[in-house]
Amino acid sequence: MPTLSSSVLYSRQYIAEQGLGSILVFEYLYFLLQVQNGRNNMQDSLTLAVKEYQSSGIHAKVNESIQKAFEKYGNNVDHLCHTLVHIAKKNQLSKILTRKG
Repeated sequence: MPTLSSSVLYSRQYIAEQGLGSILVFEYLYFLLQVQNGRNNMQDSLTLAVKEYQSSGIHAKVNESIQKAFEKYGNNVDHLCHTLVHIAKKNQLSKILTRKG
């Protein structure tokens, strides 16, 4: 079973927040590129994905969910990993933003 380790500089929660945020942004980038049939510049699409993640409120919601997961499970990697995957699935920008628009 994998273990979570962190450097002295960053907490495990911080690493989870940055990692999950990156996954969600790249998932949305992939969605944007598929919908646009690759017509837009990769950098422009990435910039849009980051802006959407930050401005949609999903960023704050994800970080709050991660904080609660760490408070509830501490260093229990089995439960944390399962919960982090659930948080990612629940907060996919491609699904949330297409429902709104």
